[in-house]
Amino acid sequence: MSDTPWTESITTTAEFEAALETLIAAAQANDIDVRGSYVCDDDGHSRTEMEVLIHELE
Repeated sequence: MSDTPWTESITTTAEFEAALETLIAAAQANDIDVRGSYVCDDDGHSRTEMEVLIHELE
């Protein structure tokens, strides 16, 4: 997998939401069920660890 193209380019909430939508759409297009809980930890390089929960809305 290549480096993420948006590493330096996300500077607004709108840009973050657009990148997230693109990522989720790409995963679903490849038959990946993205629903669930994910812990995001970059081995101590960021200030905080995050948990992301993806829940499909009706």
